[in-house]
Amino acid sequence: MLVEIAKQLLAGYVAVVIAALIFFLWRIASFYEAASGKRVGHRFLLLPSALLSVGAVWYLWHEVDFVGHPVGDFFLFSGGVLLFLFSSRLTRLMTGER
Repeated sequence: MLVEIAKQLLAGYVAVVIAALIFFLWRIASFYEAASGKRVGHRFLLLPSALLSVGAVWYLWHEVDFVGHPVGDFFLFSGGVLLFLFSSRLTRLMTGER
């Protein structure tokens, strides 16, 4: 019982930290877009944020460990890949696309 509560608290904490990091990435992207005049597409972050949120909520709702369930894993993996692609694109734009 205590282990399950600890797992739920840890999962909630991780979700909040990831949401905060995505928020800061969104703010950096919107600032860069305003300052440089280059189109970054910071609104695209809504899609990976939604996918990661759905994946986390799916796991929390079903009260299972965060591994081995294809539906939850799909949402988390898809959100992670899209977040990686966005952050890579933002990095290339901000560093001059060398």
